[in-house]
Amino acid sequence: MRINSPLISLKQKIRLLFYIVIFLTITIGLISVCLSVDLQKKVDTMINHDIDEIIYALELSKDSQKLQLISAKLTRIDTEEQRTQLLSELEVQWQALILGLNQLSSLENSAQRVNQLEQLLVDIKKTRAQLPLLNQLTEKAIAARLQASHLHLNMALIQRGFVRSIQKQLGILDRHANRLIEAQAFGELKRTLDEHRQLAHFMHQGESLFRQVAAINKSSDNAEINQLQRETMRVFLALKKHPMDTLIAKEIQQDWLSQIEPNLLGESSIFALSREALNTSRISGTYLDIQASAAQKIALFSSQLVEATDKQVEAAGLALKVDSNSFVILIFSAGVLYSLFIGLSNWHFISKGIIQPVIATSNAMQAIASEKLDTPLPRSNNLELQQMVSSLETLKSYAAQVKAVSEIDGLTGAYNRRYFDLRLAQGLVTAEKKQHPLSIILFDVDNFKQYNDRYGHVSGDQCLKKIVASMKQLPELQGKIFARYGGEEFIVFLPDTDMALAEMIGQQMREQVLRLRLPHKDSVHRQHITISVGVSSTVPDSETSAETMINHADRALYRAKQAGKNCVKTNDNQFPYTIDDIAVNNSD
Repeated sequence: MRINSPLISLKQKIRLLFYIVIFLTITIGLISVCLSVDLQKKVDTMINHDIDEIIYALELSKDSQKLQLISAKLTRIDTEEQRTQLLSELEVQWQALILGLNQLSSLENSAQRVNQLEQLLVDIKKTRAQLPLLNQLTEKAIAARLQASHLHLNMALIQRGFVRSIQKQLGILDRHANRLIEAQAFGELKRTLDEHRQLAHFMHQGESLFRQVAAINKSSDNAEINQLQRETMRVFLALKKHPMDTLIAKEIQQDWLSQIEPNLLGESSIFALSREALNTSRISGTYLDIQASAAQKIALFSSQLVEATDKQVEAAGLALKVDSNSFVILIFSAGVLYSLFIGLSNWHFISKGIIQPVIATSNAMQAIASEKLDTPLPRSNNLELQQMVSSLETLKSYAAQVKAVSEIDGLTGAYNRRYFDLRLAQGLVTAEKKQHPLSIILFDVDNFKQYNDRYGHVSGDQCLKKIVASMKQLPELQGKIFARYGGEEFIVFLPDTDMALAEMIGQQMREQVLRLRLPHKDSVHRQHITISVGVSSTVPDSETSAETMINHADRALYRAKQAGKNCVKTNDNQFPYTIDDIAVNNSD
């Protein structure tokens, strides 16, 4: 669609709207100020005799709220500096409350109200007298929490060192086991694997212990802490009794248990300090509740006082009803006109001219980011937005190029593994909903390592390209997801395909490669390049995963290798793997 009107800058539109809004705002504001000043004079005259009492009552309410806030903060202190500061503020607020009550007493004429104020003063002085005890309790509580926190930090450091040390030893054992496998020293391999299993089990038990200890930090109940202590000690005793056959494993066991034990036993253990921190916090919390309760009484009294005074003001305020109604009607009318103008301006200048094009541009950007590259781009008569759209067109073309690069294997032209995994996950969801069969064909080039060794990697790359090109010519693979899964291994995703049809397609693929007659002197099959094919097929359910499907296809491929290669095998869930079998398959 072509835009006939000239492009207009957003700055010009917004500047014009801004000037109009300022003019209307100033006009309405001046009228409102003039009328409100007149009303304010009448109100001041009406409530002048009660103003002092209202101010003192409001200040009293404000001070009591501050005191409640300080009491609440004292329940969550983490440092000695915070505790000292908050207790000092608490003392200041009690002084301010006492001063406010004395000032209110001097203004009151009602004997009943004076008695209430005197009783409040007595309660405040009793509560204030508890501040030294509260100081001791909060000091003890924060000290216990800090000690427990230090122990938790120490245990976290021990945990990191514990896991790092055992993982390092496990890595050494893994490398030693690989060398033993290559040397076929199976007796030594068994001892190494036993040591690996003992250390791994010891590490898992240790991690369980550290999790139990970490859970203490989140506990808010002594019974729960005691339960965690029993479970932790049970795991600790199991760690001490854990059998270790080698000297290195025993040294690791003794070293780390000696570091863990002091944190779990004795009066300074993490359990004892956690219980002490919890108990002292509860006791100090009780005294803080007393402080807050006293402040709540004052807040309630001040609110009642304000309410009573407010009723007096309300009675006198009836005389201003006529003037206030007129003022409200005028302001309301001006507000309606102002809102109407702002609404029309918003629709014309902002919603229609700015927001809608921006939303359309944003939706287009999101669509392009979601790889919907056929999304049409919006048009606007705004200069800046049209510049954004022009830039978005450039980004759209770049996105198309990036999408192609991210989905295609650079060497063979087949889809890459990332794209295949994405489409397989989507296909599983669709097949599960419709209860349709779904199949996977996994194949690799037989004796490809020997091919590379004899003919060179450049020839190996050309071989893979020719195989992919020939596969793409098969009618059965048109429109299917054919991807390079890694090295010389390729995979095909066949939706709505049962086992029989998938096996037939696998045979056609194998024959297609034979027809290429690519020479390979190390091949036992007429000295030509061949492939081994594994087929996996199922009707997915909630238990089926992409990994399961691929594993079944991999097992079928393994069976094809064991059957002499250059053949097609289907998945068999009962087919076993052994260490020697895996080594032979990987070497191929």
